[in-house]
Amino acid sequence: MNRGIRLGRIGGVEIVVDLSVFVIAAAMVWVLYVDIGIAYPQTDPAFATTIAIVAGALFVLSVLIHEGSHAMVAKRRGLEVRRIRLLAFGGYTATEGKAERPSDEFFVSIAGPVASLIVSGIVWLVAALAGGAPEVQSSIHFVAFVNLFIAVFNLLPGFPLDGGRALRAVIWHLNGDRVKATEIAVASGRIFGWIVIGVATAVALTRFDPWALLWIILGWYLLRSAGVAGRRERLLARVDGLVAGDAMHKTPDPVPGEMLVGTVVDLFQIGARLRSLPVEVDGRIRGVLGESEITRLSPARRVSIRAAAAMTRIGPGDVVDIRMPLDAVAARPPGKTGRFVVVDQGRAVGIIEGADLESVVAE
Repeated sequence: MNRGIRLGRIGGVEIVVDLSVFVIAAAMVWVLYVDIGIAYPQTDPAFATTIAIVAGALFVLSVLIHEGSHAMVAKRRGLEVRRIRLLAFGGYTATEGKAERPSDEFFVSIAGPVASLIVSGIVWLVAALAGGAPEVQSSIHFVAFVNLFIAVFNLLPGFPLDGGRALRAVIWHLNGDRVKATEIAVASGRIFGWIVIGVATAVALTRFDPWALLWIILGWYLLRSAGVAGRRERLLARVDGLVAGDAMHKTPDPVPGEMLVGTVVDLFQIGARLRSLPVEVDGRIRGVLGESEITRLSPARRVSIRAAAAMTRIGPGDVVDIRMPLDAVAARPPGKTGRFVVVDQGRAVGIIEGADLESVVAE
């Protein structure tokens, strides 16, 4: 899975950019460069390239403003924002837990599209007042259109788009049932996904419009995302009221980092499968060692490599308190290990793996 490129932190919130953002930005740079060359053949290629690159950078900034608006409103509504991940034409803001009131979800959801509409309006106004070279004007208009497109696409009333989340908030407010509201919003996402695909396909076949292909891709994205988000929301509903301690498998004392992997296998293996164990280095839990790490090593290497060298390192987001609500744990973006180390008063007492969550949901 693409983990994205980390740009750093703003106000304590980690900013991660998905590769898709740069792919779309690069495509926009190329399209703008070609369009400028066709519309204004007298333009110096270096000048055209500069304009196109600046427009591409403004696109990335536009996506950041869109998603940053979600984060800002979420913080003002009392939600703890942990991470912003930028995707092509949007992204998502990872919060600790979930909105407890429909109004919180509604205002957080519409914040991004509203910000994109405002940016689009400001850019159009700048283009109208600034004047300048026609190549520059064309690029400014393009940036304004992109922001308008981001706002309109994300306002489609299909979960998990912003419009779908706003729709869920309204239905949740009306019927008082978050789960039922989610089911309706997910169904709406699937319906709109098929509508977008159908209309775009008809346009592509009748008008031979290449932009229709983009809408087909976006319709497929909405259709697929609705299904994935629906499964995730059902999972969160099933674990409501449970805490991390209810899903973890208990672990013995942490494995010393200097212990040989072969010794770890001999001491802790349960049946044919080694369950993940925390690894302690210099008095602190630094990583986990489990089946995925063991199977990467040949039997010959296991007797010579130490646990600290074979483990997968964990980050602060991979450690959760034993009393943390399980829905908050499940909502966290998966870390590098795909597992969570559970601590009680600073002491590692268990690990939550995918299989642990599945067993809780299946009960």
